[in-house]
Amino acid sequence: MKYSVSSQLPPLVNEYDKPHLVCLVKNVHWAYVFWEITDEQLEKAWQTIGYDENAYKMLRVLKGKRHEQQVVLDITIDTNVGSHYLYLPDPGQQYQMEILLVGQIKTVVLLSSNFIITPFGGISTEEDELWSSIDQLYTGFSAELAGIGLTSPLLWSITSPMPKPVIYEEELYLAVDTELILYGKASPGSTVYVQGEAVSTNTDGSFTLRYALSEGCSIFPVKAVTADGKCTKTIVPVITRETY
Repeated sequence: MKYSVSSQLPPLVNEYDKPHLVCLVKNVHWAYVFWEITDEQLEKAWQTIGYDENAYKMLRVLKGKRHEQQVVLDITIDTNVGSHYLYLPDPGQQYQMEILLVGQIKTVVLLSSNFIITPFGGISTEEDELWSSIDQLYTGFSAELAGIGLTSPLLWSITSPMPKPVIYEEELYLAVDTELILYGKASPGSTVYVQGEAVSTNTDGSFTLRYALSEGCSIFPVKAVTADGKCTKTIVPVITRETY
């Protein structure tokens, strides 16, 4: 008599009579959980909450480290043995699941899962030193197109002949410049100096100056001196221009 392979295998067990809640990472945003709550465990929880008729079982999703956890999601469950796919909103975070028996007055934690960390959902910041970086690959590619030989073994070389790119004349013109308007106010009758030179002021002591702002760091010391020369005050604005 021949037996099929499937007939020789024992049937799958639905319950193991061991309380557990296990969480597995599926991808960046999804996790899979499966659990089993024993009758003995559930009976103790019912006693703790005083056999509250309105109590219910709930699957809770927690995000963060153990002492910094935030509740992400609560799902009502009605089975002692089950499984569920859970959507996790933030990639690259630490998560843990709990199953609770929630009553009107008390709540009991029935099960706590293992901690998981979901993938970051982006390009890794770590580079393997044995392989070329993106910048090195681009440098090698550009050098090959320009007909320059590659000497570093880490750079990616192109062995197939490739035509040099056609270089078009620049047809788009763009120029950008900046100016600085320096304005302020001193006590009427006082003398104002900017970068060591006296500037004219209005009757109320106000002044306005306009400068061409060059690349880099520009310093504009502004000093006010009273008419009798006994009091002075200096303010030094520092302006930086960076063009990319």
